[in-house]
Amino acid sequence: MGEVKGKVEGQEAQKQPTYEELKNYCNQLMMQRNQIANQLNQVTNVVNKLPWLFEVVKNQSSFNPTFVKLCVEEIETIMTPPPAEENKDTDKK
Repeated sequence: MGEVKGKVEGQEAQKQPTYEELKNYCNQLMMQRNQIANQLNQVTNVVNKLPWLFEVVKNQSSFNPTFVKLCVEEIETIMTPPPAEENKDTDKK
């Protein structure tokens, strides 16, 4: 049984990541976290801005027609889903 226990401990020692591997993994996680935080900030900004754009459209008599038109265009841009991406393999051909 001593041999089996020694093999298991040896396997666990081999599976342990090195300091550099852990450091690289942490850096990757930090970069992912920053990207997700940026995306969240963008969505939050849009969600906060959208009600104000609708208020401009509702009260368009109080605003310059050019400004109202810009607000309507921005609402349309926000509310229109992005086009579906086609298979990237067909784009390369």
